[in-house]
Amino acid sequence: MNQLSRQLGMMLARFALSAWVGAATLFVINGVRMVTSDAFDSTGRDHVSLIRFPAYYLTGAILMALTFAGLLAARRLTGLTTRRWVTLITLTFVVSALMLGDYLWVYLPLAEMITPPGSARPQGFRTLHQASETVNSIQVGLCLVAALIANWPPRSRDSDS
Repeated sequence: MNQLSRQLGMMLARFALSAWVGAATLFVINGVRMVTSDAFDSTGRDHVSLIRFPAYYLTGAILMALTFAGLLAARRLTGLTTRRWVTLITLTFVVSALMLGDYLWVYLPLAEMITPPGSARPQGFRTLHQASETVNSIQVGLCLVAALIANWPPRSRDSDS
């Protein structure tokens, strides 16, 4: 793989990491406003959650896959230290694992609890919802750290990374 391909890979990884932080933040801001708005009743809030969250997780999965692909392409990029690359791969793996775990073991059970929309919240809903908020905050925070590391200028001014 030539240097240009490695540079394009790093650009893709930087873009995808940064895009996920922005997309997740925007999603949360809009989502919170929608579900706390007086414009929606309980049924409307449930519909919003059932429609929006699958897209949230799909977007995150696609952007993390692009990050992995970009980092793999950038593996031997001039100026990208092995330590920095391993840190980025590790953080991307942890973020992806947290997102997958949250989807499988928190979101899917929550979605069952609000189906059909407008139904009473069963016991355990609040605990799962708080767990989802915590896990998502951690994974987006770790992704922000990864984006900062990926976008941080290299030590050498003449480096290509």
